[in-house]
Amino acid sequence: MTKKESYGAEAENNNFENPSKENTVLNAKASDSDDFVEFSTKERYIQKYGIDPTKTPVFISYNAYRRIVGYAMRYGNDDLPQRNWREVYGILIGSIKDNKDVIIKDAIPVMVGGRAYVEYKSKHYVDTAEFNTAIYERAIQDNKEDFFVGWWHTHPGIGFIFSPRDIETQLFYQGVNPYAIALVFDHCQKGSKRNYLGVAGIRLNNPDRGMFATYSNAIKLKCEFTKEEMVQKVEKDVKEINKSIKHTLKQIEYIDEILRKKALAQLQRNFGLIMVLKRDIKITADEEEAEEDDYFLYEWDPDIDKKIYRIPKFREKIEKELKKYEDILIEIKKTDQAANYKKKKEKFSKKIKEMLQKPNDFYKKIIKDFTKRIEIISPLYDYLDTDERKIIEHFEGRSSEYQKVLDDLNARSEFNL
Repeated sequence: MTKKESYGAEAENNNFENPSKENTVLNAKASDSDDFVEFSTKERYIQKYGIDPTKTPVFISYNAYRRIVGYAMRYGNDDLPQRNWREVYGILIGSIKDNKDVIIKDAIPVMVGGRAYVEYKSKHYVDTAEFNTAIYERAIQDNKEDFFVGWWHTHPGIGFIFSPRDIETQLFYQGVNPYAIALVFDHCQKGSKRNYLGVAGIRLNNPDRGMFATYSNAIKLKCEFTKEEMVQKVEKDVKEINKSIKHTLKQIEYIDEILRKKALAQLQRNFGLIMVLKRDIKITADEEEAEEDDYFLYEWDPDIDKKIYRIPKFREKIEKELKKYEDILIEIKKTDQAANYKKKKEKFSKKIKEMLQKPNDFYKKIIKDFTKRIEIISPLYDYLDTDERKIIEHFEGRSSEYQKVLDDLNARSEFNL
């Protein structure tokens, strides 16, 4: 591929970053309701646009290519014994230009599997759904039309074939979007004459045949730079990733084992602020098993939090003190005793702040440590998968929960009635 043919030149001329709304596949409509044909039927596109979506070319940004190779090479490379090679899986983000060009702008790692398969778990579905929502919101904000344009996975040393499980996965994507593409990366093929990037684009030729569909692994791929530049740049970047990835993963392990399971747990035990699940609640998915008092598990109840959760003793103590002092100050305020009100306010404020001093100090210490770890993780965040990201997100969620209550109590300790 010459520089003139590269995606960068095409993007400049055809404005791939901002495809028009009337041309994108997401907004493709029949001329009237009588002409409606199911979205996923490729014949509709052939008839309407004279284009077979299963044969449309794919443009790969360097950003997407780097994330694929950067994550994949953690689990399949020439320095690892072949028996330890493992497949990985991810999703592709991009858009469609003029109903004929698929533009891949990003490739998000999701999970690592076994030697020849990847097993999707519930947490991965949740992560993918969250990505889908985030992508939609960002697209609205930036006036773009990015969405899931396909998926990618690796076949280390296996080549560019589709297993029955791969066909099933591609049916899911291509059934919704006939342009959907699967990218397969095999590091053993990188630098080869036919697949210099180590990547092949694959689509089902006849998805209407379901699991009996055939596939093509010769979809035309174009890239942001020449293929030689893409490989040269990614090899340099992968070296940097490999230098730091072990240290990065140690920080994630530290966040999980030390900060979450020990420090944050100890903070909650000593100075509990986050609502705690009641031990005596029976949770069941079978309505017939549920006792009469448990029907709030199935029917909306505005007081459900009170029934399922309890307030920790430390927070309960603080809340009672705050309420007592607030009531006293309100009564003093009614009598218009300004000097007495100010004196009492300062006294009560000091008492509450003393009670909150230890949790404030403890929390700040934990967050300072967490921030230090995140600074190390941040440069390689793009090459983390769902399991690794979830550790960080879970800690952030729990610590934010604690901080929200703590900030509220700190504010109330000022007694600005």
